[in-house]
Amino acid sequence: MPGKEPIDISDLNAADAAAAIAIIVPLIERGPNLAARVTKRRPFAGPDELAAAIRAEILELDNDELIALFRRHPELAPAAPDTMTAESRQEQGRLGLAAPVAGVRERLAELNALYTRKFGFPFIIALHRHDDISSVIAAFERRLDGTTESEMAAAREEVASVSRRRVLAAFAPVEVTPA
Repeated sequence: MPGKEPIDISDLNAADAAAAIAIIVPLIERGPNLAARVTKRRPFAGPDELAAAIRAEILELDNDELIALFRRHPELAPAAPDTMTAESRQEQGRLGLAAPVAGVRERLAELNALYTRKFGFPFIIALHRHDDISSVIAAFERRLDGTTESEMAAAREEVASVSRRRVLAAFAPVEVTPA
């Protein structure tokens, strides 16, 4: 993560299960059970393989597990931003969602309520793919027209994308020595 020392993949590979889970949990929004499953896939050759393992485990979740994972994610611009993980605060803060301007705050509160009422879990979007809040709101409005099935698939992909981004930010690149 920005501002932190990069983690070396060999440290994750060598860690005991509890320590490895603690390293992986921040990469998956409040997903300790998922982190435990990912830990069992070690060793990882590098960050890309770790991100692929997280994605694979997300794809293996059944609908109940997936919805439980989604429900642990924060809404966009929540009323109590201090309840978000540090990673989510940073990601939402980049677009001003930690303290949005009045019109944006009200619109997001309305969209959050509509979305949760329709789908049963918060709207999840990979904010790193967006340059501004208008892009996020447009995607939010568009996805409200989706079906539960399409939204579960979209949210699954968004979680995997966010996790990948977090992995690449957290881990030092693997040094390759010439043969």
